[in-house]
Amino acid sequence: MPSVLGLLETREKNVREVVARLREEAERVQAELGSAQAELSRMADARASGGAVPGRLRGRGPCARCGGRFRGARAVDGMGVQVLTAEYQQILSVLAEPAAAQKPAPDWKHALLPEPA
Repeated sequence: MPSVLGLLETREKNVREVVARLREEAERVQAELGSAQAELSRMADARASGGAVPGRLRGRGPCARCGGRFRGARAVDGMGVQVLTAEYQQILSVLAEPAAAQKPAPDWKHALLPEPA
């Protein structure tokens, strides 16, 4: 029959192992939390400074009508389609084709509605 002291030592050893595992997990969670908080702080800083950046880029203060929010890009004289991404250049080339203006719009109703029985 095991002694009381032996049982206590075995139980203490098991509890120490559980404590060690929990400490390791707490350290991992703490590191992950620190990383997430840093990312959240960076996002909040970017959001706070985002409204002021477009006004400074144009050399003027924030737009009164849009409340300091960026209103979009504007064309500059001499700017060509090469400043656009390849996808937008392709869209413009399709729209600029003379045949595109003469074609009727496709009728997609047959593809969206079930056929009558």
